[in-house]
Formats: sequence, C-alpha cells, structure tokens
Amino acid sequence: MNIKKFFAALLLVSSAWAVPFTAAHASTVLYDSATFVQGEQAGVQSFDISTPGTITVTLTDIPWLDIVSDLTASITTASGVIGTSTVAGSESFSVGSGTIFAHWFGDASGATGLGVIGIEVVFQAANATPVPLPASLLLLLSGLGVLFGWQRRETLPAVAA
Repeated sequence: MNIKKFFAALLLVSSAWAVPFTAAHASTVLYDSATFVQGEQAGVQSFDISTPGTITVTLTDIPWLDIVSDLTASITTASGVIGTSTVAGSESFSVGSGTIFAHWFGDASGATGLGVIGIEVVFQAANATPVPLPASLLLLLSGLGVLFGWQRRETLPAVAA
C-alpha cells in the first residue's frame, strides 16, 4: 500500500472522529446592516414571523468618527413592547407569530455628530427541525474515499527514438 494513500486515509478517518456528532439548528438572519447615526437618531424595521421562536438583536458601536452613546434596541408588536435592550451587545427575546418591529436608537454627540452602528436581527424558530449533520458528514467522507480510491496512475506509452 502506498504510504501517501495510507496517511490520507488516516487523516480522513481521524478528522471524521474529531467532528462532534450533534445536530445543527438553522436560524434566519432577518436584518444585518451598518448605518450612520447623525445626532440623535432612531430606526425601525418590520418583520413578518410565521411561527413562534426567538429573536436575537445585536447592536454594535463601530468606532469610526464619533462614539454612539445611549445605544438601545427594543422589540415590539402591534399590541405592545416585548423586550428592551439598554446596552450595546446581544439580547434574545421570545416572540410569537405575526408582525414584529425592531427599533433602535443612538446618540452620536461628538465633534462631527456622526457615528456608525451595526444592527443584526436573527430569528430561530422554536419548532425548527434539526439538520442531520452526521449523515451528511458520512456521505462527504465516503465520497472523498471513493475519489481517492479511484485515482490511478496512467502510464504514458514509450516513445521510439
């Protein structure tokens, strides 16, 4: 057996055992944007959610021009406020189906009166079906094994001089 093929197979098998065999849950990025804040400024974005789940809002002050202070976000519905995040960072809220509104506010009070913030809103359904990663991993590894197994060296015909 060729030593290179042996080590390639050994590396492939050991990497398969190193991968954790857990299911991944899919989430949906509803909104991901960087926006300018001039003075005191607020923004709102609406989303139609078809199933209950969890919304995670991440606010980031991007250090360019002025620092944005009083950076806040809140999640509301037509019937009221679901939750409020009072600091930059991530906060998760449980939501039901329907129209959800994400509000944010910031104050760029500095020399230029202009700052930049990053906003990300991610939704994960409560009844999301897990993605079976072990089956897809085994399929990938078997395909790579077939690819390496079918390689063969082609010999060129001898050229008569």
